[in-house]
Amino acid sequence: MSLLMILSEAAKGSFSSILQIAIIVIPLMVFIEILIDLKLLDKLTAVLVPLTRIFNISQHASLPLMAGMVFGISYGGGIIINAAREGKLDYREIYLVNLFLIICHSLFEDTFLFAAIGAQWIPVLTVRIILAVLICFLFSRYTRGNQIKQKTVSRLRDVPN
Repeated sequence: MSLLMILSEAAKGSFSSILQIAIIVIPLMVFIEILIDLKLLDKLTAVLVPLTRIFNISQHASLPLMAGMVFGISYGGGIIINAAREGKLDYREIYLVNLFLIICHSLFEDTFLFAAIGAQWIPVLTVRIILAVLICFLFSRYTRGNQIKQKTVSRLRDVPN
C-alpha cells in the first residue's frame, strides 16, 4: 500500500468521523439554544435543583450537570467553560461539577454500552449515581469552610473564545 493511499484513506476516515460528529452536535446545540430562547431550559434543569442544594452550589450549575450527565463530559465541559467565562460559577462550583461528572457522565450512552456488552445496567447506573452524589456531598462539606482559590476562573475569563 502506497503512502498516498494511506493518506487518502486516513483523510476519508477523518472526514467521515467529523461529519458524523457534526450531524449529532450541531442539531443538539441548536436545540439547546432554542430551549434557552423559549425559557424552557430553566424548567428542565429545575430537576437538578435538589442536587445543587445538596452540594451547596448555585443553580447555574444545573445546566452543566444535566448536559454532562445526558450528553457526556465533553459537551458538559464546554458548558462549564462557558459558564465560568460568564462568571456564573465560582471555582468551587466548577470543581464540584467536574468531580460529579467524572464519576457520573453520559448516563444514557454509557449505560446502553455496558448493557450491550452484557452488564446488568441497573446496578451500573445506580452505583455511578450514588457514588457521584456521595463523593461530591462529602467534598462539598469539606470545602464549605475552606474556599478553593479563584485563580483558574480568572484565567478562564482572560482566554479568548
